[in-house]
Amino acid sequence: MTEFLQNFFSSVFSDNVILATILISMIPIIELRGGIPFGMAKHIWGENALNFFDSTLFAFLGSSVIVFVLAPIIKPLINLLKKTKGFKKLATWFETRIQGKSQKIEDSAASENKKSKWKKIFGVFVFVAIPLPLTGVWTGTCIAAFLGLSYLETCATVITGNLCAGLITMVVSLIFKENTIYVMYVFLLVALALITYGITKALAKAHKNKQTENTQNEQQD
Repeated sequence: MTEFLQNFFSSVFSDNVILATILISMIPIIELRGGIPFGMAKHIWGENALNFFDSTLFAFLGSSVIVFVLAPIIKPLINLLKKTKGFKKLATWFETRIQGKSQKIEDSAASENKKSKWKKIFGVFVFVAIPLPLTGVWTGTCIAAFLGLSYLETCATVITGNLCAGLITMVVSLIFKENTIYVMYVFLLVALALITYGITKALAKAHKNKQTENTQNEQQD
């Protein structure tokens, strides 16, 4: 696996590890959490591997750029996709998922005073700052948009959380030093497991709802 990755990235990026780290960190799920150990991985880059500071810096820059682009377009994009035949179900599922996460923060921030806004901001910050799979800038930006945070509030909150996640990931990667590639492997495996679980759960729920609907139709007949 490692040899395959080494050959693949060498053929695509040659020894331009900086560009590779920036681009990898832009990808959903991988983002900064996978980008930092990726840039530091000597198993892939050999002597061209970045040091901990450079890898963190370029992974942070790559992942943070997404916030500025995604924040103003995510809700209009979902609404547009919901009007199409091919993407309606996917867009609806994604919207429901984000709304569910947003509602948890909304409930914890529920208040009639002005502090509720700051609780929403803090909730989004914590969500992004903890470097776990599926809690990065892509999901965090979507949640902030659905919570009604302004463009500036969204960018400031998500990017600050992303910086915190980057520092934590950097420390973890430093602990493993020469073996940061395994940090990336573990991260990706956990992310894959969570995605598989989410899809399986969604399919099971859809199947159960369909069975219930069929049963109700049979009883009515």
